[in-house]
Amino acid sequence: MPQRVRPQPQERPAAGTDREPPPLTLAPREGRDRAMLEASRAIIDLFLRKRTSDFSVKELAAHAGLSERTFYRYFPRKEDAIRPAVDASLARLVSDVRAAPRDKPLREAMVEALGRLPVEEDPMSWENFLPVLNETESLRAVWLQILTNAEVALAHVVAERLGISPDSQRARLAGAVLATAGRLALEQPFSAGRKRDLGEAFAECLELLGPTLFEEPAGGRQSARRPPPQRSRQARR
Repeated sequence: MPQRVRPQPQERPAAGTDREPPPLTLAPREGRDRAMLEASRAIIDLFLRKRTSDFSVKELAAHAGLSERTFYRYFPRKEDAIRPAVDASLARLVSDVRAAPRDKPLREAMVEALGRLPVEEDPMSWENFLPVLNETESLRAVWLQILTNAEVALAHVVAERLGISPDSQRARLAGAVLATAGRLALEQPFSAGRKRDLGEAFAECLELLGPTLFEEPAGGRQSARRPPPQRSRQARR
């Protein structure tokens, strides 16, 4: 006789899940992002004026016009308060490079975009901000994570330009090189006690590299992996 299959008992929904969701107490996502960005800019402005990040969460929240509870909703840690403003600068940079004409060399597009960075809305004084970023290990860790995110974003820009995978070695290396050159451009003008154009400093960093890293691979838009050079028998002995 065929076995009877017992129907599996259905799981009962958790208490309260069949009710209408409560009304949102936070602003819509776009509004929340805007509020986080404004708070981040206000906090960075405080860091720049005082030349330090040595403030309590209570002081930072009050300066940004937030309650401590809202501050922690926006920023899990005090150091995370710098992320929205710095990420916004990075997003503008990547957007400018991506919008550049396809016939413009990637180097030129990056130089021009980085040169425009200080004059964007609510410009950031990197000359005063970089020492603050290196003031504590926690802030330095956030800054390094932002630079890592920049590598990934710029790797995608390079991949779009060259028609290769953003996960390819070429794209990832190019993204890392661009992010590092950008960081050095931000630091270099102030290390010698004089201020230079960021685009100029960035271009000087790239001049130290060969041109082939950002050129389309020979033979089309497919990423071709060249085999390693074969050594002669005499060389292998």
